[in-house]
Amino acid sequence: IEIECGTGDTQALLTDWLDSNAGATATDNCGTITWTNDYGSNDAVQCDNGPITVVFTATDECGNRSITSATYLIKDTEGPNINVEASNLTVECDGTVDPSGALATWLASNGGASATDDCSSVTWSNDFTTLSDECGATGSTTVIFTATDACGNTSNTTATFTIADTTNPTWTNIPTNQTIECDKTIDQNGVFATWLASFSGTDTCGTTTVSNNSVGLSDLCGDTGSETVIFTLTDECGNSIQQTATFTIQDTIAPVLSLPPNVSAQCSDDLTPISFGEATAEDNCDPNPEISYNDVRTDGACSGTYTITRTWTATDACGNVSMEDQIISTSDLTAPEFDQTDLPGNIVVECDGVPEAITLTATDNCGDAVVTVDDIITNGNCDNNYTITRTYTAMDDCGLTKTHVQTITVQDTIPPTFVESLPVSNIVVECDDIPAAQTLSATDICGSAIVTVSDSRTDGTCPNSYTLTRTWTATDECGLTTSHVQNIIVQDTTAPVFVETLPRDTTVECDDIPDVTTMTATDNCGIATVTASDVITNGDCPSNYLIERTWIATDECGLTTSHTQIITVQDTTAPVVTSTYEDTLEVSCTDIPDAPALEFTDNCSSESSLIVVFNETNSFNENVFEDYQIVRTWTVRDECKNEAVFSQTLNVTLDEIYSEIVAEDRCYDDGIFNLNDLISDTLNTNGVWELLEGNPDATLTGSIFDPTVLKLSSDFLPDDGGMDYRFRYTTTHEGCISITEVIMNIHADCVVLPCGENDIKISTALTPNGDGYNDSFDIMGIDLCGFVANVKIFNRWGALVYESSNYTLGSIETSGANGDWNGSAPNSSVGNKSKLPNGTYYYIIKLQNSGLSPITGPLYLGTK
Repeated sequence: IEIECGTGDTQALLTDWLDSNAGATATDNCGTITWTNDYGSNDAVQCDNGPITVVFTATDECGNRSITSATYLIKDTEGPNINVEASNLTVECDGTVDPSGALATWLASNGGASATDDCSSVTWSNDFTTLSDECGATGSTTVIFTATDACGNTSNTTATFTIADTTNPTWTNIPTNQTIECDKTIDQNGVFATWLASFSGTDTCGTTTVSNNSVGLSDLCGDTGSETVIFTLTDECGNSIQQTATFTIQDTIAPVLSLPPNVSAQCSDDLTPISFGEATAEDNCDPNPEISYNDVRTDGACSGTYTITRTWTATDACGNVSMEDQIISTSDLTAPEFDQTDLPGNIVVECDGVPEAITLTATDNCGDAVVTVDDIITNGNCDNNYTITRTYTAMDDCGLTKTHVQTITVQDTIPPTFVESLPVSNIVVECDDIPAAQTLSATDICGSAIVTVSDSRTDGTCPNSYTLTRTWTATDECGLTTSHVQNIIVQDTTAPVFVETLPRDTTVECDDIPDVTTMTATDNCGIATVTASDVITNGDCPSNYLIERTWIATDECGLTTSHTQIITVQDTTAPVVTSTYEDTLEVSCTDIPDAPALEFTDNCSSESSLIVVFNETNSFNENVFEDYQIVRTWTVRDECKNEAVFSQTLNVTLDEIYSEIVAEDRCYDDGIFNLNDLISDTLNTNGVWELLEGNPDATLTGSIFDPTVLKLSSDFLPDDGGMDYRFRYTTTHEGCISITEVIMNIHADCVVLPCGENDIKISTALTPNGDGYNDSFDIMGIDLCGFVANVKIFNRWGALVYESSNYTLGSIETSGANGDWNGSAPNSSVGNKSKLPNGTYYYIIKLQNSGLSPITGPLYLGTK
C-alpha cells in the first residue's frame, strides 16, 4: 500500500491496512487462525528510504505458522501550499542600495508570502542576485520565492521589488532676489553672471542640475536694469521643481553735494552766492546731476541779528534727491555795563530778617539796556533754613547781558512746644477696646508746627496679644522736634463663635454621605478659621461604619470652639445587573447559546469586590426523547452581604441530528463485531441499533452483529459483490437526538470454495424407500463450484444402468436438491418393479471444467 501524506487520515489508513493483514487470508483444517505482524510503529514520511516491509504471520491453535509479507510507503509527492502569494513592493529611493533595509526585510519575509505543508515544515529560498541599475540609485528585481518541504517538493511564487524615485529634489541654495546698487556699468564685476550660477540643490536619489531662462537685463533709468528668471532644479530621474527670482540694478543713492562753508557776517554785508560760493555735486549713476538752491531768512531777537538758511538741491536721472543747508549768520556781540560800582555783597540773616533788593541801572553801546532782579531759593534741611541767590541782570535789545549775584543765607534753630496736657504714660486694655490716639497741637517761634502720632507694635504670644508704643511728635518747619510716649498693653481672652446652625447627627446610605458643611466663625478681635476632620470607625462590612465629623473654630490667639456630628453610614441596597439579557429563550438543542457574560454594579461596592456565583441546571436525560429546560442563575452579593438573584430559562426543543457512515466492507467469515466501534467515540453507547436493510439471517443483538451465520448459496458467493446492509443507531447526544446510519457490504470474498477432490462427498449406499435418508445418489460438497457432472453407473457385469450429462449436484442438506438417480432401472434391466436389484454398482463421474480426474467408486443399492 502507498499512502499519500496529507490525503485522508494517514494513521487510520495504515491501521486499517495492518488490521486487514494487508488483504491476506488464511484457513486451517483444524481450527481458528490468529494473525500477528512485525509492524515497527514507523508512521513517518519516507522521502528517500523507500517502502517498509511488514511480515504477517498466521498461527493456528496448535502453533503452526504461515507467513506472508507486504510493504507500505507513506510518501509526500506534493509541494507546499502557497497560502499567501508574494506581493510586489515599491519603496522610495534614499540614495542607498537598500532604503531603510526594506529589501532585506522583504526578502527575509519572502515578499509577504506564506506556505504550509500537510506533512512537514517548510523552508524558503529565493533567486535574488542584484537590483537593476536605473536612474540615480533606483532599480528593481523580480524574485522567485521557493517553498520547499522536507521531501524536496517545491512551490513557487513571484513578486517584484522596486526602488523608485518620485520625490522632487530640494534646494540647498534656493534662488532669491538680489538687488545691487548702480555703479555706472551694465554688470559690475560680473555680479549678474555670478548670481545666475550661484544656486544649487540636492536629491536623496542622485545628483541634480540647475537651468534658467535668462535672456539679459532690461534697460531702465541711467545705468540701471532688471530681469525675472525661472530657475529649474532637476534630478537624475527627471523630477524637477522651479523657483522664480529677480536680479535688479537700482539707483537709490542721491547725489553727494559739496557746499561752500557756513559764514558769519555783519548785517550790512553782501549775502549772495557771489560773495559766499556755489555748490557742486557727484552721483554714482548720473555724470551730470542738476543743482539748484533756495534761501530762507530767520529773524533773531533784534533787527541786526538774523540767519539765512541757503538750501542746495541736487537731482540725478533716477529722481534721487539730496539737499543740504549753508548757514549765513549776522549778530550783535557787545553786552551792556552796570552804572554802579558798589554792588551788594553776601550776607547771613534770621528767617524774619531777609533784606529787600536794591535798584541798579545799566547802559549799552548799541541801544537801550534794562536791569532785572531774580531771586532763586535753594531749600535747606527745613522750610526756614534756605539760601537766596539774588541775581541782577543788565540786558540790551539783542539780549546781550551782564550779571551780578548776591548770596543770602537764612536759618532757624528753636524747636516747638506742646499746647495740651499729655496722655498717661502706661495703660492695659482688651484687644477690642484699644483707645484712639488723643489729638495734640504745638506752637513754634519761627512758623507753624505739626503734631504726628505713631504706634509701634511689639508682638506678644499671639496676633491679638501685644504692646503698642504710641508716640506724639511735634515738628516745626525746620524739623526741630519735641515728643511724648505712651505704652498700651493689649490682650485677648475670648474664644470665637460659630455663625451657622450646627449640623445634627444623621443616618445615611453609603452612597449618600453628605459633604462637609462649610462653617464659619467670628471673633471679637480678629479673624477665625474653621477646620473640619472626619474620624471613621469601621463596622461589620466596608460600607457600614461611623463618621465622627468635627468642626473646630480657632482665633488668631489659638482660642477654640468645637462641634462634633455623628454620621451613621450603612449599606442596605443589593447589586443590580447592568447588562441586557432575555429572561426566557425558546431554542433548538442544535443552537443553545452560551450563557451571557452579565455585568453587575453596586451603589457602594466596586465591581471587582462583588461575588458572583453562576449555576446552571439542565433537565436533559440521556435517551429520554422529550424537550427539556436549562435554567441559569446568577447570585450576586456585595461586601455587606446584600444579595440579588437573576435567572435565565432556556426552553430547549429536542431536534434530530442525522449522520451517515459508510463502513469498510467485511467478509462474513471474519467473525462477529461490535457496531459501536463504527460510530463516533463521543456518542454514548446506550442507544438502540436497528437493521434496516440486508439479509436477516445475520443476527443483530444489541450492538453485536453476527454475519457468520450466513450460508454460501447461489445468491451469496465469493466475488459476487456481497450483500448491502443498513443499520440505524438512535441515541441522545449533547442534548439532541442523534441518528447515525451505517452502510456496510458483507461479502464472501475471504472464503475459498471447497472445490478440490478431497472436498467431494459421494453416496456409498442408496436405499430409495422414501424415508428421507439415502433416497438418491448424491454428489455433495461441490454444488456451488459451478461444475457440470457427467455421471455413468454400471452393474457388476459392466452394463450401463444410468447415464446423465448434467447430473444435479448437492443434496437436501447443502443445495436443497436431491441427486437425479434414485436406483431406477432402465428398460433392459431386471429387478423389483422399476428399481434395480440389490447389489453393488460402480460409478464414473467426470466433472467438466474442474481440472480433476474422473472419479470412480462402488455404490451399494438396497431396494428391499
